Amino acid sequence: MDLGKSSAKSTLFQVVLVILAIAALVVVNLPTILNFYENGDISKVGFIINGIILTLFFFGIIRIIMVLVRYVIQHGILLQLTGLLKENAKDPTARLPQKSLAVERYKAVSWVVNQDAPVNQEALAASANARENTRLTFIRFVHSTLILAGVFGTVVSLSMALIGAAGLLNSPEGVKEMSTIIGGMSSALSSTITAIVCFFIFAYFYLRLNDARIQLLTSIEDMTSMFLIPKVTHTEDGMIRQITQLSESLNQAADKVLMLEDNFMKVGDRLQLAVDDLHGKVNSNHIIEIKDLIRKGFHLSEPEYEGQDKPIERLETDLKQVVDIDTKAAQ
Repeated sequence: MDLGKSSAKSTLFQVVLVILAIAALVVVNLPTILNFYENGDISKVGFIINGIILTLFFFGIIRIIMVLVRYVIQHGILLQLTGLLKENAKDPTARLPQKSLAVERYKAVSWVVNQDAPVNQEALAASANARENTRLTFIRFVHSTLILAGVFGTVVSLSMALIGAAGLLNSPEGVKEMSTIIGGMSSALSSTITAIVCFFIFAYFYLRLNDARIQLLTSIEDMTSMFLIPKVTHTEDGMIRQITQLSESLNQAADKVLMLEDNFMKVGDRLQLAVDDLHGKVNSNHIIEIKDLIRKGFHLSEPEYEGQDKPIERLETDLKQVVDIDTKAAQ
């Protein structure tokens, strides 16, 4: 998924470029245009109709530019939110505009999840598309009206020409009616040309605007399905995958525990062998020698023992005497 490209930005650049090109052409050909409209005997009705067509075109282009600028901003916010979701930010929408489409989608999905309800992405997409369509009402009106305004101007101008022709037939000397006919025909031609040129330019940018809207909404849906829903929701398939991963981790941990248990048993066997070996080496004679060394080292007197067959008990008694002496010395 490539969220880095924005057709709204390229369309906005094209609109500015076309406006500059039209302005340059008008400046270069201004005498010809003025001659066509001023010396063509265009009636006042023709000027009014041409003015209406140009006004609709101008405000429609301004509205397209405003919407395109908004789409560029929305796309930038979408990229920021996607980056924060990739980084597993704690609150990814804290520093983003709260009225943006991406942030509103994040809040909607989070609210649905907090209600322990399944996320219906199709309903969210339809709602976002409907809200965006309401922003294009005036643009659609201009798109549908431009060509009709040209047709209307043509019909009105031809009607005026026919009225002048009827007056000419009734009055053979009616030069005034001849000017009405010429003015009507000129008005019909000028309104038709103006409407066709404006509609041709406006229709292209209207289609480009729809492409930018579709791309933005598609990018939001991609962000929702690939980054947002897996982060804040737990679907059945996702839980199954997590349980599978947990089972694999537990199996690996159990294998390690078994290996440790084997190592402990080996160490225990070695310790048992060492103890048995120690018991084999430490006999009664060794204990008596140790006892004599301790008695000589601490200058103890010869005690009276009940028997010589209890060397361990005698060693404990001697050790106790040593501890008592050390305790008294410490006091």
